[in-house]
Amino acid sequence: MDFDGSTVYTLWGYKPITTPAIKWIKIANGNWSGNDRGVTEDRYETYIVFKGPKTELQNLEDVLAANREDFAITCGTGEEIFGADIDYSGALTVVVVSYGEIRRVGLATYSMSMRLNLPSPTYIGSASLDTLKLAGHAYEGYSDYDIGKLFAMDRTAYYLDGETDPGIFKASFLQTTDEMKDIRRYLLTTARNNTLSSFDFSKFGVSEPFGQRFRGEGSSFNVKIIDWSDTGRENFLFWGLDMTFARIF
Repeated sequence: MDFDGSTVYTLWGYKPITTPAIKWIKIANGNWSGNDRGVTEDRYETYIVFKGPKTELQNLEDVLAANREDFAITCGTGEEIFGADIDYSGALTVVVVSYGEIRRVGLATYSMSMRLNLPSPTYIGSASLDTLKLAGHAYEGYSDYDIGKLFAMDRTAYYLDGETDPGIFKASFLQTTDEMKDIRRYLLTTARNNTLSSFDFSKFGVSEPFGQRFRGEGSSFNVKIIDWSDTGRENFLFWGLDMTFARIF
């Protein structure tokens, strides 16, 4: 990676921090609703830990001191620091949110952490969830016991059972770079606060995504993706992704 003339290397010491401009709440009927400010308000940042010789990091620190507002970086192969769906074919104008001290971590190796913001991203990839691949058995599914109970002073019990038992499915996925491009585009454009109709969990080999006591049968449900996190590269081939699906009635 080139920082305005200073060369440093990031593999694999970075994690994309993408924050969709959506605030989620669970409403009274058990469904989820998001207050979405829109795609232009989404935030693209990254956390990087640079490692290398002390002189290399000192040169980088000099570059940061000379560029106090924003500056240009050029990313190399495998340095998709803001996520796989960002266009890295040219220089990126970035802002340094914060950076840490140069610390010795080995006999001749030093490190320095940094958080960068990308104010004006451009994108690549087509919006799709078709290639989602569950990472082994890394998932959990459950349903809330959705019944209200009220006891009068004479110990009479009153019940309010909505018969919904809202369900949550949390899972980790392992994707190639090309797959992550399409998945991130889907999450940041198509999904947002929208209901995904008849989403089929059987493609993961999961027959009971919301637990064995869920009131409902089948593997296809209406859902919203209420949380997700790009956990970064696992290695040169794969990226990690955590997602949370909520059942919508």
